[in-house]
Amino acid sequence: MKHRIFWTCVLPEHLIARYGLSFAACNFSFNLMSDGAFDRVYSILPLYVGGKMQQEAFDDNRFELVYDKWREKGGVWKKLATFKEQFVLFRKIPKEASVWFYNLNTLDALLFLFLKWFKPSVQLNVIVLDFTPVDKGFGLNQLYLRLINRAHGRICLADSELFCKKNSVILPGVVPHTDEKFPEIKTVKTSFLLSGVLSEEIAMLSIVLETFSKLPDCELHITGSKGDEDLLKQYAERCVNIHWHGQLPFKDYLELLHSITFQLSTRDPKFPENQCNFPSKIIEALHHNRIIVSTFEYPQLKGVKYFTVDSEKERFYSEIKKISSLSEEELLHYANQGGVVEKSFSAAVWLNVMTRIENS
Repeated sequence: MKHRIFWTCVLPEHLIARYGLSFAACNFSFNLMSDGAFDRVYSILPLYVGGKMQQEAFDDNRFELVYDKWREKGGVWKKLATFKEQFVLFRKIPKEASVWFYNLNTLDALLFLFLKWFKPSVQLNVIVLDFTPVDKGFGLNQLYLRLINRAHGRICLADSELFCKKNSVILPGVVPHTDEKFPEIKTVKTSFLLSGVLSEEIAMLSIVLETFSKLPDCELHITGSKGDEDLLKQYAERCVNIHWHGQLPFKDYLELLHSITFQLSTRDPKFPENQCNFPSKIIEALHHNRIIVSTFEYPQLKGVKYFTVDSEKERFYSEIKKISSLSEEELLHYANQGGVVEKSFSAAVWLNVMTRIENS
């Protein structure tokens, strides 16, 4: 069997917020790593991370952090450090290995090319989680797309004509290996959660806030980052049913998730960055037995029950109102699907798919 290596971007859980990493990205990687699928895992951090790194980031036995001293200098040195780090990692990867890249971008494209040119026996595979298509001109995204399509194989979270179909599989997310049983919904409450990145294109924040300000019998809880905090505070102060929690530690976030009934996924379909990805919050909330309300219909969720609502403001309001007025008996058909999701998207399922791609 090939030596299987995972390239990703993670830090120990308690350091994720301190260094501005994505909780969703780190959770995805740790979920995928949970079943022992990889012989080695290497992490290289985003360009904006600099300064002296905490020692515990190097002591985590789940991965090896490649972090060059140039990052401590700041400025242009911090950005140049990633190229040096990719060269260091190139030397660590043995011939005949199978490498799986978490996305393909500035942090790993040079490593991809080095391996392709100078270690052609290494198998290059890409997990495509986020990709923003660009209609005109030629930029880095077009280069990354060409490299993605020249990889040996791909696992894509969303289907798109942009990606090569040969030796490609669609899997919208990964459920971690765990013996823990998450609480089921026994009694339905009209309580909703909006979490994660809260920008307009990702969360439709202003529309969601306006909608729930008109639905006083529905509770709205919000946690995350990159949202308009002034707007969030205004609504939270004015509307007793709207609660702004800020960015919560993961343990506190899970407690909040288990206290609500509905998870909102309100991506704006007009924005191109929402066409080639899949919201990790949907898989996570389904795994935790919550009911999903989404502005997208996802073919990759075949067999899973969830609500699809319109993203237009007035229709969004009327459809949320309609859902909240359904009987408990009707709503419970959409709850407690953690077992269905685990069967379809577990880390073991991903391991089988990766093995199949590598052997193809």
